[in-house]
Amino acid sequence: MNQTFTKSGYKHRLSKLARLFCLFYLTFICALPVSAFAQAGRFTISGKQISITELFHKMKEQQRDLDFFYSNDEFDASRKVDVNVSNVSLDELMKIVLNTSYSYQLIDNHLVIKPRISGNQLATVKSVSHDITGIVTDKEGSGIPGVLVKAKLEKTTTVTDINGRYAIRVHDEDVLEFSFVGFEKQEQRVKGKSRIDVLLKEDVAFLNEVVVTGYQTLKKKDAPGAIFVLPESEIEQNNNRSLNRLLEGAVPGLVIYKDAKGLDDLRIRGGSSLRAGTQPLLVIDGFVSTLFPDINEISNITVLKDASASAVWGSQAANGVIVITTKKGKAGKLQINYSGNVRIANRPDYNELRRADAASVIDYQKEQYDKGYIGSYLFDGYKTGYSQSIGIISDYDRKDITLAQRDQRLAALASLSNKEQIDNLLLRPAASQSHFMSFSGGSDKMLYFLSGNYQSNLGGAQGNNSDVMTINSRNTFKLASFVDMRTDFSFNYSSGKNGYSDMQSNIRKLLPYQMLEDNQGNYVYDYINFNKTENDRLKGLGYLDNGFNLLEENRQANNTNKGWGLKTRVGADWKIIKGLSLSNDFIYERTTNTIRNRYVETGYDARTLINRLTSVDAITKKLILNIPKGDILDLNTTTYNNYAFRNQLNYINTIKEKHYVNVIAGFDLRKTITEANNGRHLGYNDDLLSFQNVDGKTLAATGIKWWDGSTQKYDPASYDGFKFVDNREYSFYSTFTYTYDTRYNFSASYRTDHSNLFGADPKFKRTPLWSIGGQWNISNEDFFKSNVVSNLGFRATYGLTGNFDRSSLTTTYLVASRFLSTITNDYWARLSTPPNPKLRWERSQTFNLGADLGLLTNRFTMSLDYYRKYSYDLLGNQDLDPTVGLTSAIINSANMINHGVELSLKAGIITTKDFSWISNLNLGYNKNKVTSNKITDSSPAINRPNGTVPFLEGYPRESIWSYKWAGLDNTGRPQVYDGDGNKIYIPNIGSLIYSGTVRPKLSGGWSNIFRYKGFEAMAFLVFNYGHVARREMPRMDVFDWSGAYNNQIAQRWRKPGDELTTDIPTLVDMAFVNESDSYMRSATLSTNSIIDASFVRLREVQFGYNFKPAFLKGTPFKSIRAVAQMNNLYLFKKNKFGIDPEALTGASSTSNIASIYALPEPLTTTIGLNFSL
Repeated sequence: MNQTFTKSGYKHRLSKLARLFCLFYLTFICALPVSAFAQAGRFTISGKQISITELFHKMKEQQRDLDFFYSNDEFDASRKVDVNVSNVSLDELMKIVLNTSYSYQLIDNHLVIKPRISGNQLATVKSVSHDITGIVTDKEGSGIPGVLVKAKLEKTTTVTDINGRYAIRVHDEDVLEFSFVGFEKQEQRVKGKSRIDVLLKEDVAFLNEVVVTGYQTLKKKDAPGAIFVLPESEIEQNNNRSLNRLLEGAVPGLVIYKDAKGLDDLRIRGGSSLRAGTQPLLVIDGFVSTLFPDINEISNITVLKDASASAVWGSQAANGVIVITTKKGKAGKLQINYSGNVRIANRPDYNELRRADAASVIDYQKEQYDKGYIGSYLFDGYKTGYSQSIGIISDYDRKDITLAQRDQRLAALASLSNKEQIDNLLLRPAASQSHFMSFSGGSDKMLYFLSGNYQSNLGGAQGNNSDVMTINSRNTFKLASFVDMRTDFSFNYSSGKNGYSDMQSNIRKLLPYQMLEDNQGNYVYDYINFNKTENDRLKGLGYLDNGFNLLEENRQANNTNKGWGLKTRVGADWKIIKGLSLSNDFIYERTTNTIRNRYVETGYDARTLINRLTSVDAITKKLILNIPKGDILDLNTTTYNNYAFRNQLNYINTIKEKHYVNVIAGFDLRKTITEANNGRHLGYNDDLLSFQNVDGKTLAATGIKWWDGSTQKYDPASYDGFKFVDNREYSFYSTFTYTYDTRYNFSASYRTDHSNLFGADPKFKRTPLWSIGGQWNISNEDFFKSNVVSNLGFRATYGLTGNFDRSSLTTTYLVASRFLSTITNDYWARLSTPPNPKLRWERSQTFNLGADLGLLTNRFTMSLDYYRKYSYDLLGNQDLDPTVGLTSAIINSANMINHGVELSLKAGIITTKDFSWISNLNLGYNKNKVTSNKITDSSPAINRPNGTVPFLEGYPRESIWSYKWAGLDNTGRPQVYDGDGNKIYIPNIGSLIYSGTVRPKLSGGWSNIFRYKGFEAMAFLVFNYGHVARREMPRMDVFDWSGAYNNQIAQRWRKPGDELTTDIPTLVDMAFVNESDSYMRSATLSTNSIIDASFVRLREVQFGYNFKPAFLKGTPFKSIRAVAQMNNLYLFKKNKFGIDPEALTGASSTSNIASIYALPEPLTTTIGLNFSL
């Protein structure tokens, strides 16, 4: 397609890619003489009274590489001419078209038409004119080919060559104007100079207009959808961030908060599913991919939020789409770019876990003993473990020591603290380094981009480290005037080593006096999991030690993971006729990840497993090892293969300069194969790479008799598994965009998806998804004239998108699980998932209204959107008739609605030559409600506060429930209110109250960027409001003597009157022990545990300096930028407890509600350097 640009007074005919990406595909190797082209280019054209514009179109059809440059003010292209020529040269044709007032110049297929200077004018000009030369570069110092250079007085023009160089003859009083699409126009006065070098700045406003949907590229004014674009300039400004942190606070309506597992949960407009996933679809260079590029590889990020923008992605787009475009080669000589940084984080602060100190733990356990819950009778002759303090109390209980001795020994323990050892031996300041380098360049026949990246990370827990290496190559070849070919190649390799299990949870379990080493550096074992007295006796019989030491386990840990990924892409663009092209792409992607955990023979896991499966011969009394000594090796390998093919027709044309049409139609074929293998090898020898087999069936079915008479069973086969998943999908799609005179825009899309996941019922074999949208650009109307309002437009869209669950919990087929019978010693199966012939896609209808406003030549801009998203046929847990064999199943039965408002404000508060202040404010408000989910809760008084029955009808998706707290009574027992307002001890359904949602309703970010000459400073705030969290409360479990208590146990009720100052109960008296479960639920799940989770965080402060070109003169460097930044500097939180709302995690792996304190993100400092050669 050809497009006309008149920003500088010239019509600039560019190819589609150049017009859209602004910097590519105008390449010049050398200036070809007219005679050379005249011999190679021949024209046959016939027509009466055709406009010169139409004639140029006909010429371009016959010579595809020919482009035209001319001034609307100087040349009338609407003039009619009669043409009837056959096989004539360009020179012959131009003599017919141009009269004596004009001449032309051909520079590498670029035909520049300019007024002919008369003899008198020429004499005058020659007497005062001289030649000017120079080079036009971008901020990286690379020459920009194809820049229009215009002498405003002499009316002469030229264009820069492939290296950005130019030469032009000008008057001494002339002014040179430099312009190129995607860059800000610049003027330079000649004033006797013989050389003028120019640095063009990117036109950020223009670059923000480029929208990449993954299937096509549009200008934002031609796309009525709710779309947010993060241009390359902003990505490079923040290339030390991760993708999540790059988008956080920058995209209205996108919120990131911590889920119950402590991981980032990224949502766009609240999510659209209950079970099928709420994460947006990630698209890289037009295809869904699992290989995420380095931030330095990215040139553009487009976030598609409504149906009009994302419906073309069909059944995967209900949660929004994040489209990433990677960098490509630029025409010109070789350019080398480097970006590197070193990041150091503060050491994790163990105090943030809010564990009780040693004195509080011992005081608590003494009260447990006084109330009869602890005694030697619990441990003598049993394997039940106990802590050192419990051991001392038990010694006193059996009269082995006196009360004074007990208190003396407990006081010695109470004086200990393992915090220093934890800090120095288990934790450390996390550190990382990253190095990225790229090589790019090319000519009119080929563009190339080659990059490599290396990252090294040291985790905050000692023993955790990882390395990642990536190599990428992207090339474009011009095979002929009508076909371009592209080849992409990506490879990454990662390796990592992990310490013992989850360090944070293991530290949380450590008793505060449990030292890791003694004064001589010997390991101090913890017998909290196994009775120490019995352990000493069993060691005398030949058993291994059952003691545990976290430091030893972490040092012995041999847990590694290695992975590699390969992605190749081959594609071509075929120009058929004017505006019509065909694109083909094939992608193959393979990733493999291997997790290798080796538990050494001397480690706790191997020792305890060998002990557990060691029996005693009834006659000889000798030990029988039922599993061999040696290491234990667990291997888990997952391989992912993805094949994708796309065939797409594109029609893009501007008709009579007012009618813009963009139509695509195509189909996708996708096949994804996932294979997983996992297994356990006992008696493993790493030197010999050998292992030993065991009688797993006997161990699993009958087990062995242990020393205490109990039966110990073990099924090695439970660690062995194989999974093979073959997903096949194909789709047909089409989009239509029409814009009239840049004022009115209409768009529509249609797509049908087919998948082997569905289809048992014919009517569910495919799902049609569609969208429509319209836009009115009022500021482009003839009647709209304003010196203040530079842009005003309204948008409206409506459409249908989809989602689906790829897990085995939802399938059209019957799924059964295998078990081993302890009676028959045979395997049997149990139905786990029934067949569902009516399984279908989840769907979401989205309505969007938007308005865009720009003031003072878009110095101040605003975008406002309102949306309503109704999601239906969602997968929910539906009750079934028990006679079918199951009580419930996951079927398409639930509905949900999201609606909200999004606002984006950008202001150039100060914009002078040397100083600028740019401020951006983005915010989004979302309200969510499950409107239908038919599931019966048999025990709501227990399940709702625990979050075990989520997604309740009539409430937000992430709702949280509590008991109405009524305080403590005068004996320290917790009370709640029932439905009638009475104080009760055992919560019932009337005690329940909806406490709010754990997902923020209002979220956003505010950035301020200051630039003074080469200096830059930036401050970035993020905020989340309108949500709640549950703080961790002491369980006050009388049967918990682990010692891993919350620090609030020190504030528990002790005497009458304390109920007026504390809400931490006392330990329940033995008389009420049968109520202990209700006691603990009231103590931990009532409204007094709910906090306002709203916060404002100063996420980042950055300082940078761009070295001036004059400083770099004479060096090989084109540009150098140094940057320093700090993250997580300050947190303002609304709760009065000083709790970081982002530092909470779930009470268990299945918990839906975060309520346990975790380590918050530490303060980090990053030093970075970027340069180009």
